[in-house]
Amino acid sequence: MTPVKRGILLALAGILILSFDSLLVRLTDTSPWNLLFWRGTMQATSFLLILIVFNRTELKQKLLPPSLGTLAVGALFCASTVCFVLSLAHTQVASTLVIVNTAPLFTAIIAFVVLKDKLPLHTLAAIGAAVGGVWFIFAYAPEPGQIVGDLYALVTAISTAIYLTIMRSTQGKNAASFLVCAGIMIAAFALYKGARPLSVPGDHLVYALVLGGVVVPAAYLCISKAPAYIPAAQTSLILLLEILLGPLFVYLVLGDKPSDNDLIGGGLVLITLILHTLWELRLNQQKQV
Repeated sequence: MTPVKRGILLALAGILILSFDSLLVRLTDTSPWNLLFWRGTMQATSFLLILIVFNRTELKQKLLPPSLGTLAVGALFCASTVCFVLSLAHTQVASTLVIVNTAPLFTAIIAFVVLKDKLPLHTLAAIGAAVGGVWFIFAYAPEPGQIVGDLYALVTAISTAIYLTIMRSTQGKNAASFLVCAGIMIAAFALYKGARPLSVPGDHLVYALVLGGVVVPAAYLCISKAPAYIPAAQTSLILLLEILLGPLFVYLVLGDKPSDNDLIGGGLVLITLILHTLWELRLNQQKQV
């Protein structure tokens, strides 16, 4: 398998898994801080076990004790996660995903400035078309309460862009260490803000544990490795699929019907991603000849 195919498959697998994030957040009927505590705790536990079993060298070098770089990237991921959950608590799922998935623009700019990661014209065109679909979905007038949620989502988008750029620069190395630190920080911050984790009802606790212990670790292992094979902005572009899949899963389970703008804009994003991926694979095959 070529590096480009491997990167695309990793990004697609990661976003398919992560698309259940919004649904599980909605199903966990508790305060955002309770949810964040369990999400962070399970994330840290899962990645710590991965390091103990598969990579004790990284565990010793990066976490015992954690380096300043590991703490900094962990804090960045912590901010992204906290703001994402708070955004979902203050605005519509589709609105949150719309703004979060403007990350390709921020990623392209940051990667170009920091890494000199130039993008071909067809990728820039795809980013433009996909973000156009995103803003088509966003063609509504937010209420005052929703503006707060939108700002949280914007912080998530920028944090995600910086994280993917870092993963590109490090070739996806040490991702598990970063996510252990992030999980501990998320749980600690949630406790500081008044989380009462034992007050979560049993069935809702299951959703939180699945989210933090299965969905987040599996998704971000794939997403963190993808930029090692394809540009960070291209990885971020593939992540736009969440804007279609996230609301779809919420609708199928909870009945929250997407608007016409959601469907049209999401369709534009999906078509753009399919065409861009097929074009990338064709170019890659031509290079192999």
